[in-house]
Amino acid sequence: MTRKKAGDASAVSEKRHWVRLTLACNQRCLFCHDRGAQTGKALSFQAVKADLAQGRKEGLRRVVLSGGEPTLHPDFLDIVRLARKLGYQHIQVVTNGRRFCYPGFLAAAVEAGLGEVTFSLHGHTRPLHDRLTRVPGSFVQALTGLRAALATPGLIVSVDVVINALNLPVLRELLEFYIKVGVREFDLLALVPFGDAWENRGELYCDFAKPDQLSALHRALELSRRPDLHMYTNRLRPEFLEGFEPLIQAPEKILDEVRGRKALFDRWLAGGPPPTCSGEACPQCFLRGFCADLAFLLKEGSLPAKAGTLCLGPGKLPKPFRFGRKRDINAYAEFYIDHRYFVKSRGCGRCACGARCAGMPVRSAREKGFGVLRPVGVRPGGGRG
Repeated sequence: MTRKKAGDASAVSEKRHWVRLTLACNQRCLFCHDRGAQTGKALSFQAVKADLAQGRKEGLRRVVLSGGEPTLHPDFLDIVRLARKLGYQHIQVVTNGRRFCYPGFLAAAVEAGLGEVTFSLHGHTRPLHDRLTRVPGSFVQALTGLRAALATPGLIVSVDVVINALNLPVLRELLEFYIKVGVREFDLLALVPFGDAWENRGELYCDFAKPDQLSALHRALELSRRPDLHMYTNRLRPEFLEGFEPLIQAPEKILDEVRGRKALFDRWLAGGPPPTCSGEACPQCFLRGFCADLAFLLKEGSLPAKAGTLCLGPGKLPKPFRFGRKRDINAYAEFYIDHRYFVKSRGCGRCACGARCAGMPVRSAREKGFGVLRPVGVRPGGGRG
Protein backbone atom coordinates (compact mmCIF):
# COMPACT_ATOMS: atom_id res chain seq x y z
CA MET A 1 0.00 0.00 0.00
CA THR A 2 1.13 3.54 -0.77
CA ARG A 3 0.11 6.24 1.69
CA LYS A 4 -0.58 9.86 0.85
CA LYS A 5 2.22 12.02 2.11
CA ALA A 6 1.49 14.15 5.16
CA GLY A 7 0.78 17.69 4.14
CA ASP A 8 0.10 16.74 0.52
CA ALA A 9 -2.63 19.35 0.30
CA SER A 10 -2.59 19.42 -3.48
CA ALA A 11 -3.66 15.79 -3.76
CA VAL A 12 -6.49 16.33 -1.29
CA SER A 13 -7.77 19.61 -2.73
CA GLU A 14 -7.30 18.93 -6.43
CA LYS A 15 -10.65 18.80 -8.16
CA ARG A 16 -11.86 15.35 -9.13
CA HIS A 17 -14.20 14.30 -11.89
CA TRP A 18 -16.88 12.01 -10.49
CA VAL A 19 -18.27 9.45 -12.92
CA ARG A 20 -21.23 7.31 -11.98
CA LEU A 21 -21.05 3.81 -13.46
CA THR A 22 -24.14 2.09 -12.10
CA LEU A 23 -27.61 2.56 -10.70
CA ALA A 24 -27.27 -0.78 -8.96
CA CYS A 25 -25.84 -2.06 -5.69
CA ASN A 26 -25.33 -5.45 -4.06
CA GLN A 27 -26.10 -4.04 -0.60
CA ARG A 28 -29.19 -2.47 0.99
CA CYS A 29 -27.61 -0.12 3.51
CA LEU A 30 -29.98 1.22 6.16
CA PHE A 31 -28.68 4.74 5.52
CA CYS A 32 -28.59 4.74 1.71
CA HIS A 33 -29.71 8.17 0.49
CA ASP A 34 -29.72 7.06 -3.14
CA ARG A 35 -32.26 4.25 -3.05
CA GLY A 36 -34.79 6.10 -5.17
CA ALA A 37 -32.31 6.37 -8.03
CA GLN A 38 -31.46 2.67 -8.04
CA THR A 39 -32.83 0.90 -11.12
CA GLY A 40 -30.57 -2.12 -11.04
CA LYS A 41 -28.91 -1.06 -14.28
CA ALA A 42 -25.46 0.04 -15.35
CA LEU A 43 -24.84 3.10 -17.45
CA SER A 44 -23.85 2.30 -21.01
CA PHE A 45 -20.17 2.14 -21.86
CA GLN A 46 -20.67 4.96 -24.35
CA ALA A 47 -22.28 7.18 -21.72
CA VAL A 48 -19.41 6.53 -19.33
CA LYS A 49 -16.90 7.18 -22.11
CA ALA A 50 -18.52 10.53 -22.88
CA ASP A 51 -18.48 11.49 -19.20
CA LEU A 52 -14.81 10.58 -18.85
CA ALA A 53 -13.97 12.55 -21.99
CA GLN A 54 -15.80 15.60 -20.63
CA GLY A 55 -13.68 15.56 -17.50
CA ARG A 56 -10.49 15.53 -19.54
CA LYS A 57 -11.87 18.32 -21.73
CA GLU A 58 -12.23 20.38 -18.55
CA GLY A 59 -8.58 19.69 -17.74
CA LEU A 60 -9.18 17.34 -14.81
CA ARG A 61 -6.54 14.73 -14.05
CA ARG A 62 -8.19 12.79 -11.23
CA VAL A 63 -11.30 10.69 -11.66
CA VAL A 64 -13.49 8.95 -9.08
CA LEU A 65 -15.62 6.02 -10.24
CA SER A 66 -18.80 5.71 -8.19
CA GLY A 67 -22.23 4.11 -8.18
CA GLY A 68 -24.41 2.52 -6.81
CA GLU A 69 -21.65 -0.04 -6.61
CA PRO A 70 -19.25 0.75 -9.47
CA THR A 71 -17.47 -2.60 -9.50
CA LEU A 72 -20.73 -4.25 -10.61
CA HIS A 73 -20.45 -2.61 -14.02
CA PRO A 74 -19.81 -5.40 -16.55
CA ASP A 75 -17.17 -3.23 -18.24
CA PHE A 76 -15.51 -2.00 -15.05
CA LEU A 77 -11.99 -3.08 -16.02
CA ASP A 78 -12.36 -1.63 -19.52
CA ILE A 79 -13.56 1.64 -18.01
CA VAL A 80 -10.46 1.84 -15.81
CA ARG A 81 -8.30 1.18 -18.87
CA LEU A 82 -10.14 3.84 -20.82
CA ALA A 83 -9.67 6.38 -18.05
CA ARG A 84 -5.93 5.77 -18.13
CA LYS A 85 -5.87 5.93 -21.94
CA LEU A 86 -7.68 9.29 -21.87
CA GLY A 87 -4.92 10.69 -19.68
CA TYR A 88 -6.26 10.58 -16.14
CA GLN A 89 -3.25 10.48 -13.87
CA HIS A 90 -5.11 9.17 -10.84
CA ILE A 91 -8.03 6.74 -10.94
CA GLN A 92 -10.00 6.08 -7.75
CA VAL A 93 -13.02 3.93 -6.98
CA VAL A 94 -15.44 4.29 -4.06
CA THR A 95 -16.76 0.82 -3.32
CA ASN A 96 -18.23 -1.46 -0.70
CA GLY A 97 -15.20 -3.60 -1.48
CA ARG A 98 -16.88 -6.95 -1.75
CA ARG A 99 -15.74 -7.78 -5.29
CA PHE A 100 -12.15 -7.11 -4.26
CA CYS A 101 -12.25 -10.20 -2.08
CA TYR A 102 -11.53 -12.04 -5.33
CA PRO A 103 -7.74 -11.67 -5.83
CA GLY A 104 -7.91 -11.92 -9.61
CA PHE A 105 -10.36 -9.03 -9.86
CA LEU A 106 -8.29 -6.75 -7.64
CA ALA A 107 -5.07 -7.55 -9.51
CA ALA A 108 -6.75 -6.94 -12.88
CA ALA A 109 -8.12 -3.58 -11.72
CA VAL A 110 -4.69 -2.43 -10.55
CA GLU A 111 -3.11 -3.65 -13.77
CA ALA A 112 -5.74 -1.68 -15.71
CA GLY A 113 -4.69 1.51 -13.93
CA LEU A 114 -6.62 1.72 -10.66
CA GLY A 115 -4.57 3.76 -8.20
CA GLU A 116 -6.81 4.25 -5.18
CA VAL A 117 -9.61 2.32 -3.49
CA THR A 118 -11.93 3.85 -0.93
CA PHE A 119 -13.78 1.17 1.03
CA SER A 120 -17.15 1.99 2.58
CA LEU A 121 -17.01 0.19 5.94
CA HIS A 122 -19.45 1.05 8.69
CA GLY A 123 -18.82 -1.54 11.36
CA HIS A 124 -15.84 -3.38 12.77
CA THR A 125 -17.70 -6.56 13.61
CA ARG A 126 -19.77 -8.89 11.49
CA PRO A 127 -23.05 -8.20 13.37
CA LEU A 128 -22.72 -4.41 13.20
CA HIS A 129 -21.53 -4.10 9.61
CA ASP A 130 -23.98 -6.68 8.25
CA ARG A 131 -26.86 -5.09 10.14
CA LEU A 132 -26.09 -1.75 8.50
CA THR A 133 -25.62 -3.19 5.01
CA ARG A 134 -28.50 -5.67 5.42
CA VAL A 135 -26.42 -8.30 3.61
CA PRO A 136 -25.18 -11.29 5.65
CA GLY A 137 -21.54 -12.02 4.87
CA SER A 138 -20.75 -8.56 3.53
CA PHE A 139 -18.33 -7.81 6.37
CA VAL A 140 -16.18 -10.86 5.73
CA GLN A 141 -16.03 -10.17 2.00
CA ALA A 142 -15.24 -6.47 2.44
CA LEU A 143 -12.59 -7.12 5.08
CA THR A 144 -10.96 -9.73 2.83
CA GLY A 145 -10.91 -7.21 -0.01
CA LEU A 146 -9.51 -4.50 2.26
CA ARG A 147 -6.65 -6.69 3.45
CA ALA A 148 -5.82 -7.67 -0.12
CA ALA A 149 -5.80 -4.03 -1.20
CA LEU A 150 -3.56 -3.03 1.69
CA ALA A 151 -1.12 -5.74 0.63
CA THR A 152 -0.99 -4.45 -2.96
CA PRO A 153 2.16 -2.40 -3.65
CA GLY A 154 1.49 1.12 -4.89
CA LEU A 155 -2.25 1.11 -4.20
CA ILE A 156 -3.66 3.93 -2.04
CA VAL A 157 -6.31 2.64 0.37
CA SER A 158 -8.76 4.59 2.52
CA VAL A 159 -11.97 3.94 4.44
CA ASP A 160 -15.24 5.87 4.47
CA VAL A 161 -17.47 5.52 7.54
CA VAL A 162 -21.05 6.81 7.68
CA ILE A 163 -21.61 7.90 11.28
CA ASN A 164 -24.96 6.81 12.70
CA ALA A 165 -26.57 5.98 16.02
CA LEU A 166 -25.66 2.30 15.69
CA ASN A 167 -21.92 2.76 15.26
CA LEU A 168 -21.38 6.05 17.12
CA PRO A 169 -20.99 4.40 20.57
CA VAL A 170 -18.12 2.28 19.19
CA LEU A 171 -16.80 4.70 16.57
CA ARG A 172 -13.38 4.93 18.20
CA GLU A 173 -13.13 1.14 18.47
CA LEU A 174 -14.20 0.88 14.83
CA LEU A 175 -11.40 3.19 13.73
CA GLU A 176 -8.86 1.46 15.96
CA PHE A 177 -9.80 -1.88 14.42
CA TYR A 178 -9.09 -0.67 10.89
CA ILE A 179 -5.92 1.09 12.01
CA LYS A 180 -4.69 -2.27 13.29
CA VAL A 181 -5.57 -3.80 9.92
CA GLY A 182 -3.35 -1.18 8.29
CA VAL A 183 -5.62 1.71 7.23
CA ARG A 184 -4.18 5.20 7.68
CA GLU A 185 -6.78 7.39 5.98
CA PHE A 186 -10.42 7.86 7.00
CA ASP A 187 -13.34 10.03 5.91
CA LEU A 188 -16.16 10.29 8.46
CA LEU A 189 -19.47 11.11 6.82
CA ALA A 190 -22.68 12.49 8.28
CA LEU A 191 -25.98 11.01 7.19
CA VAL A 192 -27.72 12.58 4.20
CA PRO A 193 -31.46 12.94 5.00
CA PHE A 194 -32.83 11.32 1.85
CA GLY A 195 -33.98 7.85 0.87
CA ASP A 196 -33.52 5.02 3.33
CA ALA A 197 -31.52 7.25 5.67
CA TRP A 198 -34.60 9.39 6.17
CA GLU A 199 -37.01 6.47 6.33
CA ASN A 200 -34.87 4.88 9.05
CA ARG A 201 -34.07 8.13 10.86
CA GLY A 202 -35.52 6.96 14.16
CA GLU A 203 -32.94 4.19 14.28
CA LEU A 204 -30.02 6.01 12.70
CA TYR A 205 -29.88 9.71 13.46
CA CYS A 206 -27.41 11.16 15.94
CA ASP A 207 -27.95 14.33 17.93
CA PHE A 208 -24.57 15.88 18.66
CA ALA A 209 -26.24 18.60 20.71
CA LYS A 210 -26.52 15.89 23.38
CA PRO A 211 -23.33 15.76 25.48
CA ASP A 212 -23.02 11.97 25.48
CA GLN A 213 -23.21 11.73 21.69
CA LEU A 214 -20.83 14.64 21.16
CA SER A 215 -18.43 13.01 23.62
CA ALA A 216 -18.53 9.76 21.64
CA LEU A 217 -17.75 11.66 18.46
CA HIS A 218 -14.87 13.58 20.02
CA ARG A 219 -13.48 10.41 21.57
CA ALA A 220 -13.13 9.01 18.06
CA LEU A 221 -11.78 12.26 16.62
CA GLU A 222 -8.94 12.24 19.16
CA LEU A 223 -7.31 9.70 16.86
CA SER A 224 -6.90 12.43 14.24
CA ARG A 225 -4.08 13.85 16.35
CA ARG A 226 -1.90 10.86 15.48
CA PRO A 227 0.77 12.03 13.02
CA ASP A 228 0.56 8.83 11.00
CA LEU A 229 -3.17 9.20 10.25
CA HIS A 230 -5.12 11.30 7.76
CA MET A 231 -8.69 11.97 8.86
CA TYR A 232 -11.39 14.05 7.18
CA THR A 233 -15.05 14.76 7.81
CA ASN A 234 -17.89 15.14 5.35
CA ARG A 235 -21.03 17.20 6.05
CA LEU A 236 -20.50 17.29 9.82
CA ARG A 237 -21.72 20.59 11.24
CA PRO A 238 -18.75 22.85 12.13
CA GLU A 239 -20.04 23.76 15.59
CA PHE A 240 -19.65 20.13 16.65
CA LEU A 241 -15.95 20.15 15.72
CA GLU A 242 -14.76 22.70 18.27
CA GLY A 243 -11.36 21.50 19.40
CA PHE A 244 -10.94 19.67 16.09
CA GLU A 245 -11.17 22.65 13.75
CA PRO A 246 -8.74 21.28 11.12
CA LEU A 247 -11.32 18.53 10.53
CA ILE A 248 -14.01 21.02 9.48
CA GLN A 249 -14.83 20.30 5.87
CA ALA A 250 -13.56 22.94 3.45
CA PRO A 251 -16.44 25.38 2.82
CA GLU A 252 -15.75 25.16 -0.91
CA LYS A 253 -17.23 21.65 -0.80
CA ILE A 254 -20.61 23.40 -0.83
CA LEU A 255 -19.91 24.07 -4.51
CA ASP A 256 -19.66 20.32 -5.09
CA GLU A 257 -22.97 19.78 -3.31
CA VAL A 258 -24.60 22.44 -5.49
CA ARG A 259 -23.18 20.91 -8.66
CA GLY A 260 -24.62 17.57 -7.63
CA ARG A 261 -28.09 19.11 -7.38
CA LYS A 262 -27.72 21.54 -10.27
CA ALA A 263 -30.99 20.58 -11.97
CA LEU A 264 -32.96 21.20 -8.77
CA PHE A 265 -31.39 24.60 -8.17
CA ASP A 266 -31.66 25.66 -11.81
CA ARG A 267 -35.38 24.92 -11.76
CA TRP A 268 -35.81 26.90 -8.55
CA LEU A 269 -33.89 29.88 -9.91
CA ALA A 270 -36.01 29.80 -13.06
CA GLY A 271 -39.12 30.42 -10.98
CA GLY A 272 -40.03 26.84 -10.24
CA PRO A 273 -40.64 25.24 -6.85
CA PRO A 274 -37.88 24.78 -4.26
CA PRO A 275 -36.06 21.43 -4.26
CA THR A 276 -38.34 18.46 -3.68
CA CYS A 277 -36.27 17.52 -0.64
CA SER A 278 -37.29 20.68 1.23
CA GLY A 279 -39.44 20.25 4.30
CA GLU A 280 -39.13 18.13 7.40
CA ALA A 281 -35.63 16.90 6.55
CA CYS A 282 -34.13 20.39 6.19
CA PRO A 283 -32.82 20.73 9.79
CA GLN A 284 -30.70 17.61 9.23
CA CYS A 285 -29.26 18.76 5.90
CA PHE A 286 -25.79 20.15 5.33
CA LEU A 287 -27.27 22.75 2.95
CA ARG A 288 -30.06 23.96 5.22
CA GLY A 289 -28.59 27.45 5.68
CA PHE A 290 -27.69 27.70 2.02
CA CYS A 291 -31.25 26.96 0.92
CA ALA A 292 -32.85 29.18 3.57
CA ASP A 293 -30.73 32.13 2.47
CA LEU A 294 -31.48 31.42 -1.18
CA ALA A 295 -35.22 31.40 -0.44
CA PHE A 296 -34.85 34.79 1.28
CA LEU A 297 -32.84 36.15 -1.66
CA LEU A 298 -35.43 35.03 -4.21
CA LYS A 299 -38.23 36.58 -2.18
CA GLU A 300 -36.58 39.87 -1.17
CA GLY A 301 -34.26 40.44 -4.12
CA SER A 302 -31.13 40.97 -2.02
CA LEU A 303 -29.23 39.24 0.76
CA PRO A 304 -27.06 41.12 3.28
CA ALA A 305 -23.72 39.92 4.53
CA LYS A 306 -23.64 38.74 8.12
CA ALA A 307 -21.88 40.79 10.77
CA GLY A 308 -19.44 38.54 12.53
CA THR A 309 -16.40 38.27 14.76
CA LEU A 310 -17.39 41.50 16.52
CA CYS A 311 -15.24 40.56 19.50
CA LEU A 312 -12.19 41.07 17.28
CA GLY A 313 -13.39 44.41 15.99
CA PRO A 314 -16.06 45.29 13.42
CA GLY A 315 -15.12 44.80 9.81
CA LYS A 316 -16.43 46.48 6.70
CA LEU A 317 -19.40 44.64 5.26
CA PRO A 318 -19.74 44.20 1.51
CA LYS A 319 -22.83 45.27 -0.36
CA PRO A 320 -25.82 42.92 -0.20
CA PHE A 321 -25.82 40.24 -2.86
CA ARG A 322 -28.17 40.56 -5.81
CA PHE A 323 -28.48 38.39 -8.84
CA GLY A 324 -27.48 39.92 -12.14
CA ARG A 325 -29.41 39.54 -15.35
CA LYS A 326 -28.63 35.85 -15.12
CA ARG A 327 -29.25 34.04 -11.85
CA ASP A 328 -25.87 32.44 -11.27
CA ILE A 329 -26.03 29.83 -8.52
CA ASN A 330 -22.23 29.69 -8.28
CA ALA A 331 -21.95 33.45 -7.71
CA TYR A 332 -24.50 33.15 -4.92
CA ALA A 333 -22.68 30.14 -3.45
CA GLU A 334 -19.40 32.06 -3.31
CA PHE A 335 -21.10 34.99 -1.55
CA TYR A 336 -22.75 32.59 0.89
CA ILE A 337 -19.45 30.89 1.73
CA ASP A 338 -17.63 34.19 2.29
CA HIS A 339 -20.31 36.26 3.98
CA ARG A 340 -23.13 34.02 5.28
CA TYR A 341 -21.62 30.64 6.21
CA PHE A 342 -20.79 31.42 9.85
CA VAL A 343 -20.50 29.41 13.04
CA LYS A 344 -20.43 30.20 16.76
CA SER A 345 -18.26 28.66 19.44
CA ARG A 346 -19.39 27.58 22.88
CA GLY A 347 -17.86 30.77 24.28
CA CYS A 348 -20.09 32.94 22.08
CA GLY A 349 -22.96 32.28 24.47
CA ARG A 350 -21.15 34.32 27.14
CA CYS A 351 -20.40 37.27 24.86
CA ALA A 352 -22.24 40.57 25.19
CA CYS A 353 -22.19 40.82 21.38
CA GLY A 354 -23.94 37.47 20.99
CA ALA A 355 -27.27 38.82 19.79
CA ARG A 356 -25.65 41.06 17.16
CA CYS A 357 -22.87 38.78 15.99
CA ALA A 358 -23.13 35.78 13.67
CA GLY A 359 -19.91 34.26 14.99
CA MET A 360 -17.04 33.70 12.58
CA PRO A 361 -16.82 32.52 8.98
CA VAL A 362 -16.50 28.74 8.83
CA ARG A 363 -13.39 29.18 6.69
CA SER A 364 -11.76 31.23 9.48
CA ALA A 365 -12.79 28.70 12.12
CA ARG A 366 -11.18 25.95 10.08
CA GLU A 367 -7.96 27.88 9.52
CA LYS A 368 -7.53 29.70 12.84
CA GLY A 369 -9.66 27.75 15.31
CA PHE A 370 -12.33 29.02 17.68
CA GLY A 371 -9.63 29.91 20.18
CA VAL A 372 -9.00 33.27 18.50
CA LEU A 373 -12.41 34.51 19.64
CA ARG A 374 -12.47 36.75 22.72
CA PRO A 375 -15.95 37.04 24.26
CA VAL A 376 -16.83 40.62 25.22
CA GLY A 377 -18.11 40.95 28.79
CA VAL A 378 -19.67 38.01 30.55
CA ARG A 379 -23.28 36.94 30.34
CA PRO A 380 -24.76 34.41 32.74
CA GLY A 381 -25.45 31.03 31.28
CA GLY A 382 -23.76 29.69 28.19
CA GLY A 383 -24.57 28.16 24.86
CA ARG A 384 -23.69 29.43 21.44
CA GLY A 385 -25.57 32.73 21.56
